[in-house]
Amino acid sequence: MAKRRPEETREETRKQTNLRRRDAEANRKVLIGLGVVGALLVLLIGAGIVQDLIIKPSQPVATINDSKISLRDYQQRVKFDWFQAGEVTDPQSTSIETLDSLVDEELLREQAKQRNITVTEDEITETIEKSFGYLRVQPTAVPTATPDPQATPSTEPTATPAPTATPITLESYQQSYNDYLAKLKTATGMEAADFRKLVEIDLLRQKLYDDVTKDVPTTAEQVHARHILVEIRTPAPTPAPTATGGPTPEPNATPAPTATPTLEPRDEAQALARIIEVQQKVGAGEDFAELAKQYSDDAGSAANGGDLGWFAQGSGLIQAFEDAAFALQAGQVSDPVKTDYGYHLIKVDERDPARALDAYTLQQKQYAAWTAWLTDLRNAATVTRNWSLEKVPATPAAQ
Repeated sequence: MAKRRPEETREETRKQTNLRRRDAEANRKVLIGLGVVGALLVLLIGAGIVQDLIIKPSQPVATINDSKISLRDYQQRVKFDWFQAGEVTDPQSTSIETLDSLVDEELLREQAKQRNITVTEDEITETIEKSFGYLRVQPTAVPTATPDPQATPSTEPTATPAPTATPITLESYQQSYNDYLAKLKTATGMEAADFRKLVEIDLLRQKLYDDVTKDVPTTAEQVHARHILVEIRTPAPTPAPTATGGPTPEPNATPAPTATPTLEPRDEAQALARIIEVQQKVGAGEDFAELAKQYSDDAGSAANGGDLGWFAQGSGLIQAFEDAAFALQAGQVSDPVKTDYGYHLIKVDERDPARALDAYTLQQKQYAAWTAWLTDLRNAATVTRNWSLEKVPATPAAQ
């Protein structure tokens, strides 16, 4: 049988060459397209990560003059406030209050810088130490007095001394502080440096408060006055009738407490007539203090002859009462003065044009000065708020 001759290799035609090149080009374009799409996807994913982790947290929730409060700082502070409160009952309201506090703090930082008020790192450290009960300088123990054998024993009871808080050691403080920081980081993400900034702004606030209120006068014109009050009493509601046919009380049962007697109603005309009657007695020379004990309805001062002590203007009394008191000279008695309580007769015993304010009144005036200063500061600032509910972090229970 004759052998088959091997097939001869056929040469590629021009048409086939063109088709092959066209297919290769198409495949190359497809690969390039897939690469471009993949690169775009990577870029989009990367952009999303950058947006969520870098850009978005840095976006300001508020702008105060030239300062900004980032979303990261705002959410961290909200979590801190919730951590301090122990529970979250109204996330929206508390988160708005937190933003208000942050705005105020930025204004305070600006003012502290302008006034060259600073806080040192050592002041921050010592404040933290004291808050945990650690004192660098331990208090000196007071020596116990040696009893005098010749002294006559007192029959008065000896007061029990209040227990003295035991300062903790440095080691105990450090352990407590580190434990607190660990809990703080878990709850809020705060580091020690963040916590120190909170302490710093508290110290700046106190120093600014002292600076703003240092010129508040410590003396003021004051009067020493007493008064007689005749109340206007509206009728009490009619009590419900007592049920009959109830069980007979046991012979040894504890009797029910006696009800406080209801004072008789007194309308405005009756109150005015009564205060005029008292005024006539004062005019006839009767002692004002004794009349106060007899006629005044002010339980807090009647027993002391209506004595109200010394007070300055703006000390919290009703304005009409205060105006009438300061219109009198020592020894004078006012005409009837009407307030929401009823009718008053006021007598001024003494006047002092520059009497030292008591601690409570001075604190009130200092706080009023601070509040007015802070209000002016807020009104003069340029504040832009970009707050929205979606910027409030999830509550601990929802995480």
